[in-house]
Amino acid sequence: MSVVCAAIKNGEIAIACDTQTSFGSMVVTSTHLANSNKLHMINDSIIGLVGWKTLANIIDHMILEKTDAFKLSNRMEIYSTLLELHAVMKDDYFLSTKTNDNKQPVESSQFNALIVNPNGLFEITRLREVNEYRKFWAIGSGRSYALGAMQTIYLQELTASQIAEAGVKAGCEFDQSCSLPAYVESLKLIDS
Repeated sequence: MSVVCAAIKNGEIAIACDTQTSFGSMVVTSTHLANSNKLHMINDSIIGLVGWKTLANIIDHMILEKTDAFKLSNRMEIYSTLLELHAVMKDDYFLSTKTNDNKQPVESSQFNALIVNPNGLFEITRLREVNEYRKFWAIGSGRSYALGAMQTIYLQELTASQIAEAGVKAGCEFDQSCSLPAYVESLKLIDS
């Protein structure tokens, strides 16, 4: 899996990710994999993805081919975008929506993501649930460690970038599916 973290503080919003990719028991670090960055730029937003590597390829291709389809300014706009893109992913990219969970209420999009932009910090779950966070959040297998680290240091004199990066470093320290180096990007919030 992975870890992606984001934080908001003092008018800055930042997102950070680890750079490890796993293919079963094989681990590939950024030393070997040129496309190890899990952050994807689209319009005024940055999307951090965790999940199958093939889904990152799909998102990258959709960003190139369907840039105008990515409307990500607020929670409901993101949700509407997900509904449209889910159909495209199934029809054009042959997305399998099956999971091992027989009790899921809707088809799975098979990935989790954090989105940051000048309007805020949003999470997408594999079932297209969209949540908005006020301070920080993390996704991926290293998320518990990352959330603990960010909670511990949030009130210190640190920037949003430093907080997000500290979350990734904690995830990498304790979760075998994550490794450094980290990529960090930041933006200025509109209402700061």
